[in-house]
Amino acid sequence: SGFATVGASYSSNDELAFRSSYLNKPRKHFNVFTDTMVGFQFNYHFSNDLDLVVQAIAQDRGDSEVANYFEMAFLRYQFDRNWSARVGRMNYNAYLLSEYRNVSYAYPWVRPPVDFYLPTSSVSYVDGAEIQYRHNANDGVWQHTFAAGKSESNLFALDSFTTIYYDYVLNATTTYEAYDWLVKVTGSYFMGDRTRISGGDFEGFYDSLLAVPDVLWPGVDEVYDHLHMDNEPIWYLSLGYQYNNDEWLVMAEMVAMDSAWTLLSPYVSGYISLGYRFGDFLPYITLAGIEETESSRQLPVPDFSKAPDAETAQYLGLLSFASQEISNAISQSQRSVGVGVRWDVSPSSAIKFQYDHYWIDVPGYALWGVSLYQQVSGDHMSNVVSLTYSTTF
Repeated sequence: SGFATVGASYSSNDELAFRSSYLNKPRKHFNVFTDTMVGFQFNYHFSNDLDLVVQAIAQDRGDSEVANYFEMAFLRYQFDRNWSARVGRMNYNAYLLSEYRNVSYAYPWVRPPVDFYLPTSSVSYVDGAEIQYRHNANDGVWQHTFAAGKSESNLFALDSFTTIYYDYVLNATTTYEAYDWLVKVTGSYFMGDRTRISGGDFEGFYDSLLAVPDVLWPGVDEVYDHLHMDNEPIWYLSLGYQYNNDEWLVMAEMVAMDSAWTLLSPYVSGYISLGYRFGDFLPYITLAGIEETESSRQLPVPDFSKAPDAETAQYLGLLSFASQEISNAISQSQRSVGVGVRWDVSPSSAIKFQYDHYWIDVPGYALWGVSLYQQVSGDHMSNVVSLTYSTTF
């Protein structure tokens, strides 16, 4: 089976490039790549208890390595009516859309709210194992899962990308579903192993910081540690709610993430979306936002008065500017409102139109694509208009 989306979008901001995932290339102004994708899923049952699932997706990825096109590739075994387990590459089961995030036909919007879902794309899969327990209670169904494994992500800017390696990922979820509503709680723990930044001479940059004597730049070791942190833990806690009675649709999620890793700054984010069906049409409105829980850090600056000559002072100034811009580039602070309509043109396809307005608090523009060392000043706004056709087959 498969699914596909063909779309076109326009973003009005001249400095910041729009994207729906860290894994995809940011695009400015009009483009047909942001929401366009095609996916294929292969399911094979070896027996009533054992099956294989493989899902591959082609979209505007910045990384062309074949393995990264596979979102899922796992074996699943059903021990009995309550217990099951799977092993292999699995979706990161941390939010309401975990099972079908890339299947646009399965949700009302053109794309999941980026204020909430774009940061989660830094972990798109887990290579490991998961155990699941389901049971009935109080006219509903409880589902509990625990997964452990490792992961790797390539996060793209306009002219560079950062690879994040996670030594291990631990994820636990509890979901309760009854009649028209569902509640999901997720807790995750990551151990960040290391990072690699491509597109610029970052190793040379780090070496340059280490070579600066403390007398010229008091606190330069602190700057280096801030920008070059490895083996740091990350905590993630989310809550999701969905109500769908075939007329009214309500979806809401919120998350808190805490990290000691500079490249993943701590934040809280969430959204609420409300829609009402009129026959084949579903108009909706979405309010969303993301905010750092720690203010942007002002790094120590060189003591230019100690520089032996103007050339050294200029060199120190460039290193200091680059350090601060890299630190600023991971800040996330924005709010958005989106309105749209979904038209179900057939039982397996839908046309969607959506308008989003974003308020971006500089330097909190990490959800947008910028060039290395690009200086962005002043708060920004952007309007994004999108039209898509999505289908399953």
